[in-house]
Amino acid sequence: MNEIKTHLGLAIMKYRHSAIFLLVMLTSCSKIKNETYDEKSLSSTQFGQDLIDIGFLKFADSTKLDSLKSEIINSFYIYNESNYKIGHIDAEELAEFSFDFFMPTLTKILEKRGFKLDVRTASDYERTNRILINGKEITLYSKGELDNGDFWESASRNFFREINSQLDNEKIKESFYLLYTGNDLQAILLTEDEQKIIANNYRDNPKEIPYRP
Repeated sequence: MNEIKTHLGLAIMKYRHSAIFLLVMLTSCSKIKNETYDEKSLSSTQFGQDLIDIGFLKFADSTKLDSLKSEIINSFYIYNESNYKIGHIDAEELAEFSFDFFMPTLTKILEKRGFKLDVRTASDYERTNRILINGKEITLYSKGELDNGDFWESASRNFFREINSQLDNEKIKESFYLLYTGNDLQAILLTEDEQKIIANNYRDNPKEIPYRP
């Protein structure tokens, strides 16, 4: 009988130890998950505040500053066109010389910086794929790029590279970066420091990081 009681007591002690161990593990896992979530949440909020602090909303619509700040800090939403930083381009429209689709937006963004943008097709553009940006003639894409299907991307990169070159010549510290591709293509005007903050926030989601044309 004593031997049975001894074995029973040992079994109860093992059960208690196992239960305590399991409870500690569950509590630790829950704490780790909460800390990870809190760190990510705090990180995104801090990046949003950092973006505002370095002047991301310098040229924004003054009547919407409060809502724009709230969007950036609370959800890192940087895509509101009222910030006068971003515009929907659509690579297809650009490659097909349909500049009226996006030029009004680009014009407003750049006018805020005192930069005038004039884009025209060359007289022989249907044959050469050439356009003029503030009088500077460039080729949007080559025949080879047209034939192999790369002309949407080439047109977008060549277009914004030239604009960036002209912005640099005017000592404007912002440059156009591109977001997404194809019909979803957007252009966002950023300083190098602003792009770094956005890239850091989206370090685990590279598709959301603005890239140089």
